[in-house]
Amino acid sequence: MPPTRELSIALLAGLALFCATCRLPGIVFFETGDPSYNRERAPAGLYEGAGWRYQGEYKEFLGTAISPRHFITAIHLGKGSENFVQRSWFTGEEVDRVYFINPNFNEGNGSLDIPGTDLRIFEVFGEFPAYAGLYTTSDEAGREVVMMGRGRARGEAVRRFGQTRGWSWAPEDERARWGRNTVDGFSEIGNRGPMLVTDFDDVRGRDECQATYGDSGGGVFISKEGAWKLAGILFGADSVYDTNAICGDGSEFLASMFDGAGFYVGRDDGSCDEWTLVSAANDLDESRSYASRISSSAPAIQAVIQSAIEDKAKTASQRFVEWLRDFGIKAGEGAVNDSESDGRPDLLEYFANLNPASRDDRGISFSVEGSGDKLLFRVRARLDASERGLSWEIQAASDPKSSEFRKVNGLRKIGQTHSLSEGVQIVEYEMSHPDEDLMFYRLQVRLEEE
Repeated sequence: MPPTRELSIALLAGLALFCATCRLPGIVFFETGDPSYNRERAPAGLYEGAGWRYQGEYKEFLGTAISPRHFITAIHLGKGSENFVQRSWFTGEEVDRVYFINPNFNEGNGSLDIPGTDLRIFEVFGEFPAYAGLYTTSDEAGREVVMMGRGRARGEAVRRFGQTRGWSWAPEDERARWGRNTVDGFSEIGNRGPMLVTDFDDVRGRDECQATYGDSGGGVFISKEGAWKLAGILFGADSVYDTNAICGDGSEFLASMFDGAGFYVGRDDGSCDEWTLVSAANDLDESRSYASRISSSAPAIQAVIQSAIEDKAKTASQRFVEWLRDFGIKAGEGAVNDSESDGRPDLLEYFANLNPASRDDRGISFSVEGSGDKLLFRVRARLDASERGLSWEIQAASDPKSSEFRKVNGLRKIGQTHSLSEGVQIVEYEMSHPDEDLMFYRLQVRLEEE
């Protein structure tokens, strides 16, 4: 097994400051500078299924789906986005999948951090079609990894004594790529916890890669017993180099080096005491990437996501019954039951995410308004309606006592707003005023039959 390697104090301080203020260092390949290489296309052949389809975009970075409702990314990316987007090139579908992040998750915190790590879990409304399994054993060293990022490609060659020693980083393009490497050992990054370490050393040939600025949050996968599992979340990389240790001369640069001997690593701070001369002796000659180690936190992560995994296995009716039970209501006659006698069936309130035990809940699930020669319809629907087996249809009839309600055709969707705190969307439609003098409209909600 490759030896465990620790960062020097100087490198640790430089790395921590760099990552905290500038995001993590996209992917640089050893044998190609082609910016389109492995870009926005899934791994194939031996690497088919290597975690690509579980990736999604959070802010300008990546995250990985780890349950039907949860994704994991890096804490140091901060918060700020309401969405997690699985692009079509991740899923292989024709359109992107956009998920809204649940701000009520973890008692209103909006996310959950795994203590002593750089790992942060978010919950979304809706359900992912597939999600990554966790790598739970501590035998990562020596194993091949496939890593994903969304940062910079390879730039100009960095030379010393006429020889190429590495490559600088090209401008950030925020395009997703994947590459390969090998886990060379482990490291501790202060209070950021245990890390997987990979070297930039051409062991994996053309796909050999190094993380760069912007790759934070990307998934790192290992195959074991025929299944690719999430083994790490990208955190940082050796990145800031200089030709000297002179303070404030502005000569430092960002690069991925396969032979950094003779250069300095660190940061050009006010005291200039953070530079370390690179040599084979101090084992800093090859740039390294760092990924938060999943196996060390697997029990804590599993405890967070298990309920979502179990919920996925339930039928639509079971979910409806459990929702009623949460309000202290025993399931009655399904769609026609009206627990608090407010004129709104329980199923309709389930669909609109209203309170079936309170007559004071003033939320409006369906409304119709006339405006000139137009009719405006508003439908309030929970954001995970379809995943819960719910569907709806606006219907009309000339006699409200008639059973001849039929689907309204000619509706045009004109707007959609969201209340994430309530977990609902308000969808607006319009249509031309009908020729009939009097029409009655209703919203029909259906629960999927098992």
